[in-house]
This record gives sequence, C-alpha cells and structure tokens, in this order.
Amino acid sequence: MNQARNGRSEWFELSEEGWRRSNRARPLGQLVREALQNAFDQRASRVKVRLEEDEVRIEDDAPAGLARDEFAFTVFLGEKDTPPTWRGRKGRGLKEMIAASDRAEVETVGRTLVFDNTGRHVKPNTREVGTCLRLFRRTSASEREAAVQLLRLTIPPPGVELVINGRTVRPPRVKDSLEDCPLETVELHRGVERYVERPTRVDLYHPRPGETPHLFELGLPVEPHHLPWHVDVQQRIPLAAERDAARDAYKRTLAAILLESLAPELSRQELSGAWVTEVLAHFTLGPEALEAYVAKVLPARAVLSVGPRMDDRARQLGAKVVDLRGMPLPAVEQLETLVESAEAYVERMEGPPRDVRVNPGARAERFVGLVRCLSLELTGREAGVEFFERKVRDPSAQVDAEYDRERHLLRVNVRGQVRLDDPLEPRTLGIILHELAHDQGDEHDFAFIDRLEGFAGKALRCLVDQPDLLAPYASPKKRTG
Repeated sequence: MNQARNGRSEWFELSEEGWRRSNRARPLGQLVREALQNAFDQRASRVKVRLEEDEVRIEDDAPAGLARDEFAFTVFLGEKDTPPTWRGRKGRGLKEMIAASDRAEVETVGRTLVFDNTGRHVKPNTREVGTCLRLFRRTSASEREAAVQLLRLTIPPPGVELVINGRTVRPPRVKDSLEDCPLETVELHRGVERYVERPTRVDLYHPRPGETPHLFELGLPVEPHHLPWHVDVQQRIPLAAERDAARDAYKRTLAAILLESLAPELSRQELSGAWVTEVLAHFTLGPEALEAYVAKVLPARAVLSVGPRMDDRARQLGAKVVDLRGMPLPAVEQLETLVESAEAYVERMEGPPRDVRVNPGARAERFVGLVRCLSLELTGREAGVEFFERKVRDPSAQVDAEYDRERHLLRVNVRGQVRLDDPLEPRTLGIILHELAHDQGDEHDFAFIDRLEGFAGKALRCLVDQPDLLAPYASPKKRTG
C-alpha cells in the first residue's frame, strides 16, 4: 500500500544501514581526519587524538564547541555560507565517524550526545570549552598503524598543537611558499557549492624521512602524489566524492604552476621526475622555465636524435645525442624550440657540404691498391675509392674518410690525416680498417666494435702469414729497408 508523504522535504529517506556500511568501509585515518578538519575550522589551539583497540578519542579546546546538536546527526547539514579557506564543506564528516562506530558520544559545551543501541539521546555535562568525540569500535593494529601514519602527516595551523597517541606532530621543514597561485576552489553560498578560480598561497615542505610526498588541503593530507615535496594548498581543493583524491586536471594545473615558478631553482633530480614530463605534455612553459629544464636535465652539447647515421656523425663531432622517443609529442615540440637536432648540429659544425672531387694521380695508386686488397680479404668484395676535398668552418668537424655502404665506396678526404704515399702507416691503416668495418652498419655500436676488432686481427694475420700480399703497398723506403 502506498504511503503519502507531505511536502518536498519528505521526498527521500535515508537507509541507516546503508549509511553505516558505506562509512564503515572507509579507512580509519580518513574518518579521524574529518574530526581534525572540524577542530581546525573552529579555531582550536590544541587537538588530541588517541587510537586504541576499542575506542577512538578526539578532543579539542575550540571555544564554542558544537554549534548545533543537528550537526551530529542530520546528514548533509552544515554551515551554509563558508569561504574557500574553510575546510568543512558537505556536512558529512562528523556523521560519518559516528555511523562507522558501534556506539559514540559527542561531549560538547554543556551537553553530551549519546548514540547507542537504545537510540540517540542527550544528557547535560559541565564542559565549558571544546568537544570530545568518543567512537567505540574495534580496530586492528594494522588499521591503527595506517591511521597514525596518515594523521602524522598533518601540518597543523600556526599556533595549534596536534597530539596523536601522546606524541606532538611537528610540521615538516619548509621548502618554499608561492603567493597568488590561480587555482580552482570551492565556496559555499546558501548551501550550494560553487567552483571558482581564486588566487591562493601554496606552501611546499620537504617530506620527513620515510614519508611519501602528499597533496594537502589547508594542512590536511589528501593523497600521495609524484611531486618531490609535500604541497599544501591554502584553500579548498575540488575533490572526488570520498574526499580522498583531487581531480586530475587540477593536479596537472597545480604542478604546472609550481614548475613555472620554481624551475630555475630546482635541482636536476627534482626536474627529472615524471611530473615534469606530464606538465610538458599538457602545458606550454615560459622561456625561463623551459631553459632551466634544458640546462639542468639535458647534457651539455645535447642534440635531438633524428636517425642512426646523422646521430653517429653528431657524436663524432662532440655532441650528446638525446633520444626523446617515448616522450609525449607536445613535450618534444617544446624542447625542439631550444635544442637543435643532430642534423642541424652537423650542418652547423661542418657547414653546407662543399666537397670537391680530386684526382691525386700516381701518388694514390698504392693506397687504392691496399684498400682493394684489404676489402677483398676482409669483406669478400672489392671496394672502390674516391678522393675529395672538404672545406669546413670548424677544424674539429674535419673528417678523414667516409664509407658509402650502398656503393661499397671508400671516400677519402685529401685534407685529412690519410697518408696516400704510405698506406701502411699505422694511422692510415687504422682509418682504412675503421671505414671498412662500416660495411655492415653506420653506427659505432658493439657490433661495429666486434667487426673492427676482427678486421684488425685478420689484417695482422695477413702481415704474418702472407707478407708478400701487402708488401707492394708499403712506401719505397720501407720496402728497401
């Protein structure tokens, strides 16, 4: 049979059993954190928390105590107009703690609200200030340990003493404080939440030994994060329904503000974190912050990878090739505005190609003969030889020889260190072997080193086992000597 309900205020009913189950499942530390939030908002100067096997006790000395009895048992009833610097917001915290208990007592100024098997009732007391909340429920040692670990992260407001299980909580060491950070926040107006952007202060702290860096809201830990420090936002943070996590977009914006403001002062280790890559993937940094990142994170003479051949040439010219594969494209595009590519670096060092083909004539005959002989012995096929002259702006960019794998052609720079008149001279022989070892690949990797070592060993064996094979390519003086 349908039962009529009068008035809009009678639309819904609350299942106390469902309410109890949902709150009983919440971690103990998160529930107690709600009590700290209330005490700090009510300007308490001292808050004591005691976690025992059968009882949780939170006591404060806030001047007024609990303003209205309904705040302890009417779900979602709370202050209707509060600024963003007020911690409470939904009128749920105290009710959630009570619902998660087997029985509870809220001892406040002049009265005690009792919640037990007989129901809810009020009795007078002689308390003059503050509130003592006693929650009776059995908890395990691991629950209490996790709760203490979370609660000891708390950064009490200035002048407020927080004591947890007899130990005073000391604030962590301050790293920095940033004013006027434009961040989204929540204000309550006539009981309605409104999201607005508002400048606020953000305080940074060094985590104590063994602590995981956390995001904080007005001194209360919200969730772990991957920034290197504790970050305490001095206004409400837009949170998920369970108030245990901030929105991803909010966290990215906060990280971007911190990076933009602090990059010139941060260490290489601080700038190397994944949080910086995430910021670069979603935000465009200003020149000063981006330059600081490049200067501290990338090596000196860094260039961006473009491909094996050009990267290898850039390394030969003294560059440190940085491979950004795996980094988000927006981050790469930002870095490209400050860091040149391997190709641009090589062109800058060597200048535009200005090779002039030359013909050394008879003085190069022994050299050409040796190259053909060695390439046949070492690679199984005869390599061609070509001579050129290259002019470069930077002497350090000068090359001695290059190997064209597609044409099986050794190109020799007559301005380099190759001795055409004495091809068995140690440096010249080394250059020949080095270039022939590129017959299977352009890079100077381990495979290249193996080939070069093998070629050197075969060449030495030729000199020992077949001295007549290479004798024609020695200089006349050495042949007669």
